[in-house]
Amino acid sequence: MRTAWNHRNFPEKFLACILVAACLPMLILPAAGQGNGNAWTVQPKFDGKKKLRKSISGAACAPVSPPVCLVALDEKQHTQFFTIQDKTIVPGAVMRLLPKKIDGEKTGEIDAEGAAYGDGYFYLTGSHGLSRKKAKYDPSSFFLFRFPVTSETGYPAFEFSKNSVAGEIERTNALQAILKGAPDPIGKYAEQPLGDGAGGVNIEGLAYRNGRIFIGLRGPSVDGTAFIRSVNADALFSDKKPDLETIELAIGTGTGVRDLAAVSDGLLVLAGPVQSKGGYSVHHLALPSGALKKLADLEMPEKDQKAETVLVLKEGPETVNILIMYDGAKDGGPREYLLTK
Repeated sequence: MRTAWNHRNFPEKFLACILVAACLPMLILPAAGQGNGNAWTVQPKFDGKKKLRKSISGAACAPVSPPVCLVALDEKQHTQFFTIQDKTIVPGAVMRLLPKKIDGEKTGEIDAEGAAYGDGYFYLTGSHGLSRKKAKYDPSSFFLFRFPVTSETGYPAFEFSKNSVAGEIERTNALQAILKGAPDPIGKYAEQPLGDGAGGVNIEGLAYRNGRIFIGLRGPSVDGTAFIRSVNADALFSDKKPDLETIELAIGTGTGVRDLAAVSDGLLVLAGPVQSKGGYSVHHLALPSGALKKLADLEMPEKDQKAETVLVLKEGPETVNILIMYDGAKDGGPREYLLTK
């Protein structure tokens, strides 16, 4: 694996991982990479019609007990909270992220593809890519959002609703310039059609670790290499200078990042096809060394479903307990796995 990671000594902040681990029991699961994992229940169903309920493409949890989480939806302009109780996902309140108009112009869908939690904030990102079928540019897909939550509840202290955007929800389009100005091949493929060759730039994974936002790109994939771009989080919402890094992942021809999740010693990388066909797998990326190890190949429960969300439920010295959710499955079709790191 080639990596452009800067080998500096970042201070380790494992509190979030430890707290989430304490909130959930270890379950008896099939061996890593075998079968479809253990299916969870979703009760009641997520908000919206079937198309919206099948559009979950990311999730993140605040380290409270029980965990309070939210989903990234690649349809509409909302997110929705949920809690985890035993082996059940319990959907809750809906929050509007984007107003119907900005500067008098009607807004489109966020096309949210990734969610993360870190240091008291939830983050959600749009795809930052053109539409897949018609290669259409929509500025509504080029936002990163964040909002604060309390350490006691995991929910915002401010009022929010499904119909209006709370003033405490920040949004920025700073990632658009960061991706377009990135070294090639990322910069070369920014705002290019998604269905051609290596695939245009398209965010599908988001993670927060040690004050940095890690952006996992589904495309491009060049010569068997996929890419993660990272930046100091505060610079995205202030006048601070961005501290930018690129990580290259040798995960196979035509394969990109479908989601990211922070663990104590690095990131979990959910990998999948850049285009429509190909396999899905989970990898461990050690940081700062950049060492990459495949942990498991995944089977899709149904042929039209795509693994697009990985949540860390519990982490041990040598194992990690994860929840996979699927775009194309009603309410995400959550399934749990135990993997050996």
